Amino acid sequence: MLMSCIEPTLPPASPVGMALKAEVGSSHCRGRDMVARLTQLTAREVDVLVRLVAGKSSKTIGLDLGISFKTVECHRAHIMQKLGCSGLFELGRAWEAAVWSSREKKAMR
Repeated sequence: MLMSCIEPTLPPASPVGMALKAEVGSSHCRGRDMVARLTQLTAREVDVLVRLVAGKSSKTIGLDLGISFKTVECHRAHIMQKLGCSGLFELGRAWEAAVWSSREKKAMR
């Protein structure tokens, strides 16, 4: 979808055009990979993930879900491990890639 926006303005043989094509293609693959990884999460881990990505603190998440702060931290560690992320910024990027990938899939239907 995004590729069609890039191709008319940049010739595919140009270095910038090829770099943009590669980036769009790799981000699409990264999104599909993240969607596959998200299916490995438990329901509770998804609850925690959604709140983490929304910017809530572990303490607030614990209060929202009725679990302890330490349990939230444990879920957070499992989420990071399963998704292959090393920090919250990377977790947010992974979530964004998965969301864009699923939106793109729905748009193609």
